[in-house]
Amino acid sequence: MKKILLPFFILIVSTSYSQNPLQPLLKTYFRSHPFDMRFSSFIASLQQDPWFAIETYDRRTDTSFFYLTGTYKNFNPFHYPSKEIRLVLAEQEIIHTDSLKTRDTIMNLQLMGISDSGAVNSKFVEKEFKRFHKNQADRFSSNTHDTFEGKNARITAEIYNYFVSPFSIAPITIAWGLLPDTNQYAFTITIRFKVKENMSTYIVSPGEHIVKFGFFRIIENARPDDWSDGKLAIFIP
Repeated sequence: MKKILLPFFILIVSTSYSQNPLQPLLKTYFRSHPFDMRFSSFIASLQQDPWFAIETYDRRTDTSFFYLTGTYKNFNPFHYPSKEIRLVLAEQEIIHTDSLKTRDTIMNLQLMGISDSGAVNSKFVEKEFKRFHKNQADRFSSNTHDTFEGKNARITAEIYNYFVSPFSIAPITIAWGLLPDTNQYAFTITIRFKVKENMSTYIVSPGEHIVKFGFFRIIENARPDDWSDGKLAIFIP
């Protein structure tokens, strides 16, 4: 499976994820998450979860970032028969937009409900995508939407980014589409956050009081060839 991460240019502030509107969706879709406990406790909960099988666990070193992935059994928070429920937790380097272009890192938590190929499964994940938006969108300050078309102008993937005011980087992104290499369809929830003093915090871009949401819209319209290599799944546009 081809895996990539979006590059973000952000400034970190220490603001807790304990605030709404994230808690309802975390409770609905995630068996455990790092926003009601210390980050180290979240890792321990994954290691001890009998329903979660860790496939790769790379701790951060001087030359590599943190990366963990695995699959669930007996757990499916989605409303369609998933072939695989995969969780990915990946650290990503970011660059601030300050004059020094200071480097930092954020975490990406991604939950994927992977179905099989075929038109029926495409409809399953698309319906889940629309259900999430209908039930969760009003909890957020705003959102942006984009679609990708394949042959015959048919929509093959969609994405929503959900924002929490006053932050200009969307902490939540959902998408449905076709996975590269496997031709399987999937619905994916991605949460972005910063780990500071072993706690999860929001991320915010400098200058957001001047151009709110502007940068993320640039990222949102970028093509896959513009994105750096990473370890999160992305769909075929």
